[in-house]
Amino acid sequence: MEFRKWIVVSWVLAALGNAAALWMIFGYVRTEVTMGLVQKIFYYHVPSAICGYILLGICFVCSIGYLWKMDPFWDVIAYASAEVGLVFITIVLVTGPIWGRAAWGKWWVWEPRLTSALILWLMYAAYFLLRLFSGKDARTARISAVLAIIAFFDVPIVHFAIKWWGNVVHPKHVALESDMSLTFLVSFLGVLLLAAALLLTRVQGTPRRL
Repeated sequence: MEFRKWIVVSWVLAALGNAAALWMIFGYVRTEVTMGLVQKIFYYHVPSAICGYILLGICFVCSIGYLWKMDPFWDVIAYASAEVGLVFITIVLVTGPIWGRAAWGKWWVWEPRLTSALILWLMYAAYFLLRLFSGKDARTARISAVLAIIAFFDVPIVHFAIKWWGNVVHPKHVALESDMSLTFLVSFLGVLLLAAALLLTRVQGTPRRL
């Protein structure tokens, strides 16, 4: 199957997956008693974080591959995955304060997870500023690859921040009823399919820069 056809298939699956997820979020799963409707942000907030991790992991691996092989194809995938990954991390940083304000009365708390997540966003934003203003030569690609590799080490810090340093608003453990667990799984699949569709689209639309 041609690459463009894979893109079309991925978008169709993403649309179906997210339609199913939205139906389950607003038409099937119970409303959480303590936080109410705002808790439903959870079903996109957490999957977006996981998909962001995955995409930045792809960028990490492809950046290493580029430094090793110096093949522009690895650079294209690294660039595209970093771009889409940053979108999902942005979603996390936008939905988190909305959820937090309604649930805990605070838009932002400088706790370890939130702070490290903001640092992660800033490092990948710097990655794009470097690509935007430093030209399209091999030297820029190499420096960008190094930056992407270094930035990725903040991902496990974000993930394990609560375990290592405690928390202020994020719970250490989340217990879900069966309908909530099923809805979360469907939502995660929908977001994952959307991430795949965006990544394939960006790979197709990103020219080899070198």
